[in-house]
Amino acid sequence: MKIFSIPDTRSLCGLIKKCRGDVMLHFPDGSWVDLKRNHTAWQFLQIMYPGESGLDIRLSNSADTLDFIQYMRESGVSH
Repeated sequence: MKIFSIPDTRSLCGLIKKCRGDVMLHFPDGSWVDLKRNHTAWQFLQIMYPGESGLDIRLSNSADTLDFIQYMRESGVSH
């Protein structure tokens, strides 16, 4: 999924913590980092602006998808 805006970083971080599976963030160098396990990536997410290209996020547990969709609908985030 692609996120172009993070209007409420605190809510997004809370959502990520509650996820049952891994939440992978794609970095510009092509690597994927699990936001739940990588402290540096976690900090990066909290201060970054997704920009025109947006953020690529992959969820390892499909049950977490509905929670992300609900977050995006409630906060007006595009995907």
